[in-house]
Amino acid sequence: MDTSTAMTQIEASVEQQILLGGGDPQTEAAARVLLAALEPAIARLALDLAEQAAVEVASQLPGYEVEVVVSGGEPSLRVRQEEIDSAVGESLDARLTLRLPPRIKEMIEEAADERGESLNTWMVRTISSKAGGARRRAGRSVEGTMET
Repeated sequence: MDTSTAMTQIEASVEQQILLGGGDPQTEAAARVLLAALEPAIARLALDLAEQAAVEVASQLPGYEVEVVVSGGEPSLRVRQEEIDSAVGESLDARLTLRLPPRIKEMIEEAADERGESLNTWMVRTISSKAGGARRRAGRSVEGTMET
């Protein structure tokens, strides 16, 4: 996100209002003070919007983590694939027999192949993200710092 663009637009709007007000020096000085006071609030608003976007994107991308990262004072979203829970990766002793139509089996094989994964790895990752996705997202928080 580029908060400088939003700030520039706000400054232009205030400048336009000052011109409409007749160019009174006191009004102009008050507007400059107001703009300076608004800058941290706009930066905070951008961070809040980024956090809301992260929650929304995460809800639509099961199997992925979405984080808000602040770099150079500007928030951005980082999307990473969730790692399979260590409990899932510890032991693969449980077996499940699943009967599928041949077309669905082909679709699963194609999806695993596109990701460069074995069929088993793809199935374990996909099932664990779907089965545990809602549980992992509950109570989720976004952490970070904000420079003002």
